[in-house]
Amino acid sequence: MLWFGGYELISVPKKSSVESKIKLIGKGIFFLAVALCTIPISFGQGKYFRWFDAGLNTRVRLDLSVGQLEKEALPGSWQPFGELIQLDSGMLSHLPPTLSNHYFYSVDKQLLLLTVAGTGQVYELDFSTRVLKRIDRTFYSGYNFGAEVFERNGAIYSVGGVGFWAYSKAITYFDTNSAEWQAVRPKNPGPASIFNGYQGYSKSADKFFTGGSEEGEFLENVPLGLNTNFYGYDFTSNSWEVLGEINPLLLKDRSRELAWNGTYFIQFSREKVYLIDPIKNEIFEHKSVTEQFQGGEFRFVAGDTVYCYWDLENGSLSKFSISEIQSKASYAGAFYNPPPSLLVYYLLGGGAVLLLIGILIYRNKSKKVSQIQFDEQETVLLKSLLSLSPGCHLSTVEVNELLGLSTKTLENQRRIRLNTISQLNQKIQLFYQVDQGVERQASPDDKRQSRYSLSAEAQRCLKEYFQ
Repeated sequence: MLWFGGYELISVPKKSSVESKIKLIGKGIFFLAVALCTIPISFGQGKYFRWFDAGLNTRVRLDLSVGQLEKEALPGSWQPFGELIQLDSGMLSHLPPTLSNHYFYSVDKQLLLLTVAGTGQVYELDFSTRVLKRIDRTFYSGYNFGAEVFERNGAIYSVGGVGFWAYSKAITYFDTNSAEWQAVRPKNPGPASIFNGYQGYSKSADKFFTGGSEEGEFLENVPLGLNTNFYGYDFTSNSWEVLGEINPLLLKDRSRELAWNGTYFIQFSREKVYLIDPIKNEIFEHKSVTEQFQGGEFRFVAGDTVYCYWDLENGSLSKFSISEIQSKASYAGAFYNPPPSLLVYYLLGGGAVLLLIGILIYRNKSKKVSQIQFDEQETVLLKSLLSLSPGCHLSTVEVNELLGLSTKTLENQRRIRLNTISQLNQKIQLFYQVDQGVERQASPDDKRQSRYSLSAEAQRCLKEYFQ
């Protein structure tokens, strides 16, 4: 039983002198040598399976080019350990250029199942025989990037995701007998999309919960929306239920990060954490002026701890204890508001039609809303940077004041300032493809201080955004 936890061509003239031919042959030998030297690099780097090892209390990865296990001793510092893992021949040819995976340990920790995001591929790593092999016969892939993958009753399920410029709400499970993914066909439709929201499987309730997902059509000049409803899929009855509308308090925080530990959705951002119980329909909130709960693109929940990494291979690590947050948190209201009764629907039927018409007219007239969102502190900092005259900069002290850090310790000021700049640059790069939008240079007067400004390309994009 299991449980969760990516040449320059040389044109040779037909007629040439002997000297030219000799030079060309020499160049050919040189480029051939370079090509042979780069083949292992081109095809061997960047292919890893990654997981979090709760026993070692750190990230572990398997280098698929040589079969070497590596553990992260310090952020970005990987050390080999253990004997080599035997790999199936031709395995690399089946893997995508950019590799992201889910993982599931067996109860006795001797088997590790790994699924490759967006592909349906399933691999089995046997630690006793030290063999990694592919165990699926999947051909169709690409529809479920970002899907929620979990274990239920010894089977791996994949729900929702995105791919082929469309959202998915499919529920599938891996059938070990056929070595294929099989579809579950619910009795009723359920949500229009299941992606990038509150997603998680509760073993105690045997239900899959989802809500707050992105939705819409991938059309020009049509912004994507957010489904504010919360749903539950009951595996026993094979049906969806609309549980209610998500508390707006949770959705208004655009920089929120989410994790699921089987009981709580853990929503955190800067100096605030919410523990959300979908079964009891409760929210508990913890605010702190001394702690900083920064998220990261890669998150793991191991036991009582949430681990957040900014990068696949290196970058900073932040973590916090769920039980410690729980002991400090206070009740903040219901997670969702149950839908009104059928009688109310009948009474408000005519008004709903009129309201729908009004909404459609308003949407047609409303200004396009940008997908990128900045929180209040980020907005204040960006507007101050935009207001600078050419050649001017903000000092470290000025940035700290804009971020409201003057009352914090020097170490906390530095950490929060660097995290904020890093998060801004990630957003600017993601939405505008501009690298290092917020530039940092050492002060010529004091090398311990920095000067901050916007690159010319970032200024152009952000001026349009704040119009």
